Amino acid sequence: MNINMKYYIVTIGSIFLALGIGIIVGFNLNYDQELSKQQSEVLSEFEERFDSLNKEKVDLNAQIDTLTKEYDKLTSYISQNYNILIADELIERNTGIIITNEKNDYSEELENLIKDANGNLAFNIVVKDTIEDEKKLKTLSDEIDKEIKTSQDCINYIIDCLQVNNAQKDLEMLQELDLIEIKSLSSNYASYDSAILVGENEDENMQKTFEVKEKNIISKLKSEKKYLVAVQREASKSKFLKLCSDSKISTIDNIDSEIGKISLSMLIKDESIVGNYGVGENVTDLMPFSK
Repeated sequence: MNINMKYYIVTIGSIFLALGIGIIVGFNLNYDQELSKQQSEVLSEFEERFDSLNKEKVDLNAQIDTLTKEYDKLTSYISQNYNILIADELIERNTGIIITNEKNDYSEELENLIKDANGNLAFNIVVKDTIEDEKKLKTLSDEIDKEIKTSQDCINYIIDCLQVNNAQKDLEMLQELDLIEIKSLSSNYASYDSAILVGENEDENMQKTFEVKEKNIISKLKSEKKYLVAVQREASKSKFLKLCSDSKISTIDNIDSEIGKISLSMLIKDESIVGNYGVGENVTDLMPFSK
C-alpha cells in the first residue's frame, strides 16, 4: 500500500495533540482536586473560628447579664439607703464649688449634697467668660495696682483671693466687674480643702475654652495643694472630663445620679484618690471602692 507522507504527519500530529490534551486535562483535574482540598481546609478554619467567636459572644452576654443584675442591685440598694449612706460623710470637710460654664449650672444639687452629708460649703462661684476681656482686666489691674493682662493672671488672682480670710471685698469687686458671680460665700471660705469643678461644655471649641479656664484653674489649685474633683452629668457628650483626666484629677461622669453623688462624697472624704468614675467611657471603676 502506498501511504502518503502527509498522512503520517497528520497522524503523528494528532497523536501528540491528543497526548497534550490528555496531559492538560489530567493536570486540571489534579489542580481542581488540590484547590478543592484547600477550600475545604479554609472553610473548616472559618467554621472553627466562627464557633469560637460564637462561644465568646455567649460568654460575654452572660457576663453582661451578671454585671447588669449586680448594677441594678447596687442602684436599688443605694436608692433605698441614700440618706443613711451620705449622712455625716463630709463632717469637717470644707468644700468649694467652681463653675466655668454659665449655661450648665447645676450646682444647687452639689450644694444639697454637701448639706446632706453635713459638710461645709466654703463658696460657690462662677468664673465668667469675661476673664478674657482686655478692658475689664485693665480695670481690675488699675483697681488692685497689680498687673493683670491675661485670663491666667485673672484666675490666679481669683484663687488667691479665696485663700485670704479678709478678701471678701476683693471678691465682691470681681463680681462688680462681671468677672465672677458669687452664688455663695461662707465666713470660713478661705479654709477650704477641696473643690468641685463644674465645666461641662458641649461646644465645638471646648478644647480652646479649657485651655483658657479649666486648665489654669486646675494648675493653680494643684499648686495650692487643693484636692479637686471634676463632675459631669451622665447624658453629657462633653469632652470636659477627658481633658480634666489628662490633667491628673479625679472625675465623675454621672453626678446627676445617687451613685455619682455617693462617689463624690467618698472622694472628698478621702482627699487622696485620683481616678475616673461612673458609667461612660474612660472610667476606671463605677465607684471609688477601697481596694
